Amino acid sequence: MFRRKSLRRILQFGLPLLLTVGLYWHYHPRPIIKNAAYANTTILLTTSSSAVLFPGDCIQMRWDVAYAQRVLANEELSPAVGEKTLCIDALSQPMLQVMLMDGSEVTVTQPITILVTQPIFVIVVFIVLALLCLGLSDFLLRAGREATRLLTVRAIGRAGCTIVLAVGITLVIIEIALSAYFNAAGSREQKIMYLYSLEEIRALQSNLIPVPYVSYVPDPAYEGHNDLGYRGPEIVIPKPQGAYRIVSMGGSTTYSTGTTEEESYPAFLQSILRDDYGYSNVEVINAGVSGYTSWEVLSSFAFRVLELEPDMLIFYGALNDLTVREWLSSDCYRGLNPQRGLNGHRGLFVERNAELPASTLYRLVAISFDWMSNPLALDSSFEPSRVQCMRDPDDTTLEKRLIANTPIYFERNIRNLMTLALAHNVQPVVSSWVYNVEADRPQLWRQSIAQHNAVTRQIAADMDIPYINLAEDFPVNSNYWELDGVHLVATGTYEQARRYAAFLDNSGLLPKADNVVSAGQ
Repeated sequence: MFRRKSLRRILQFGLPLLLTVGLYWHYHPRPIIKNAAYANTTILLTTSSSAVLFPGDCIQMRWDVAYAQRVLANEELSPAVGEKTLCIDALSQPMLQVMLMDGSEVTVTQPITILVTQPIFVIVVFIVLALLCLGLSDFLLRAGREATRLLTVRAIGRAGCTIVLAVGITLVIIEIALSAYFNAAGSREQKIMYLYSLEEIRALQSNLIPVPYVSYVPDPAYEGHNDLGYRGPEIVIPKPQGAYRIVSMGGSTTYSTGTTEEESYPAFLQSILRDDYGYSNVEVINAGVSGYTSWEVLSSFAFRVLELEPDMLIFYGALNDLTVREWLSSDCYRGLNPQRGLNGHRGLFVERNAELPASTLYRLVAISFDWMSNPLALDSSFEPSRVQCMRDPDDTTLEKRLIANTPIYFERNIRNLMTLALAHNVQPVVSSWVYNVEADRPQLWRQSIAQHNAVTRQIAADMDIPYINLAEDFPVNSNYWELDGVHLVATGTYEQARRYAAFLDNSGLLPKADNVVSAGQ
């Protein structure tokens, strides 16, 4: 009798445990490094995991290619050294297509196992669940027979408590197993979906926070941002005695999404002015914010930047206002409605505030059945305003829209920005906006950017404001740019800062610190 009970317990509970351990041992996700060499070219492809549980689960792939003409990472033109998040399915597997120096092309792949598509994995999981169900059913039947035989409230209560305890222990085991799996082998996206709290998600993937009047600002909790919501080191307020403070304003090309905060053009401008020209009392603040149009720049200067006690303002921007003209109907842009004069393309920036369940198991089930929103989308979004606009006629083209939506608001906002700066004894400086002229850009887009640069140039002439014509003779060098041809990499931001520094020094706009002599004097 003892042996039969023991054997049954082993089959019911010991065998599932053994099979689970064996399954994990065999399919345990682990990083994979693949090295390849073709002629003089070397290729290193690394994946953060060898397997994923479900289709659509994501991994990190990294690569390092030496001595090659071109690299495509999953059919996207990419730098020779880089990384990306790749969500795995039958058609999306890590792949590098490398063009060698002789013009030939090789492909390096690293297949990732999708566990739920593996017959052995599915069969073993089914066996484990079946044995556990049989064991639990046997236990419940025995408890039920015992309760029926005794027909006492105490026996029924004891059986009920035992069932609840068994189910609770099972759920706890599943919860612990899932948490351990996602902690050890889960991708960044899986950890956001199933493990991280709302605060952890925001700190990890949301670099913006909503604020009144300016829509949003850089999140102080994000790496590289200071307590006031600017990119760069902390800012001393009140401004130190003798300091000359320059504030650079614009969108992502001022914030510098293609570099670290130390390699943005404002950071380079400060170091060049100090080290090469002797302006030891100068500090440059990066007040650029990704996505900012002239509307946000104007309101940010009025309500935030003036609090920094700036001595000089440098404005650099054009592209984001072009997007407004491209996408808005003529009625939304300048119709008789409440958002006339505002950026009707922007919408209202909101941040999701719903707390996330702590249970990994619940989140896995709830996300799968759409009981809750996917935390990957919980950072922030732009909600459209309630203003209803008439649509443009169906035959309206982009060219017709740009003709109808002239840059009147871009001009108005920049003029008001310059006027406000002068009223507060802040020296304004305007720069033309530059892009990679070798990039594949439609002629209409190029003409529109030139139109915006002409607007800033005319404003500078009308208001007698120093104008840096950066676009006039900026070097034609694709190595200065990210692949989008809009955002500069570190070599490009340094060149931009170098030219700004030379202009500011030659213009005589900057005061010298005591007992400091300019490098050019």
